[in-house]
Amino acid sequence: MKRIVTMLCTAAIIGTIFAANPIKAMAQDADSEQSEDISKIQDRHEDNDQVEVFYNTGNLKGDQNLRIALGFNFPLSFGNPFTDGKMRVGGMACLGYHYFLTPYLSVGADATFGFDVTIGANIFNCVPILATITYTPHFKNFEFPMTLGVGMAWEMYNGKTYWPGLAIKPEIGVNYRITTNWAVGGEISYLWLPQFNEIWTGKENLHAQFIVASLSARYYF
Repeated sequence: MKRIVTMLCTAAIIGTIFAANPIKAMAQDADSEQSEDISKIQDRHEDNDQVEVFYNTGNLKGDQNLRIALGFNFPLSFGNPFTDGKMRVGGMACLGYHYFLTPYLSVGADATFGFDVTIGANIFNCVPILATITYTPHFKNFEFPMTLGVGMAWEMYNGKTYWPGLAIKPEIGVNYRITTNWAVGGEISYLWLPQFNEIWTGKENLHAQFIVASLSARYYF
């Protein structure tokens, strides 16, 4: 009798083990299929919702930038600067700060230093300090700043200084936003430096005019 009971118990245990293995295998298969389904859903979601990312989607109110520019100035009022002009092509450097009042409109200040060599080997220097207002539309990573600067300038030549001199500088440019913080580009501007000599000395008024072409970099923060 004891032998029969022992055999029955052994058979029951073995049957339970064999029955459990298929259930476990089915559970593993179900988990594998569910995992594959989730992976397929995620892949479909990523494929359907891919977004092309640009560093610049427009500036925001309160954004600021620092600008540095280096270029050449071409005197217009003193003859042809490449041939028989009284002034040759010169250089110009600019450092500016700008603050965005709206996503498109910013105000700031530019400090510029320029020089030209005359036919007598003398140096004409000008240092315009300008208050600026800039409108900056954009397309993807490209920005198109349009600036008007108005201010005062020191003008120095052959030991003489003219101050205060009016300075007006409209400017257009194009920048490429290479990261969220940096943009590079170039500008072309017209710089007008009138001298109202009739007011101070009774002599003829003079109007120095320059075209400035420069390369620039802007740091946004």
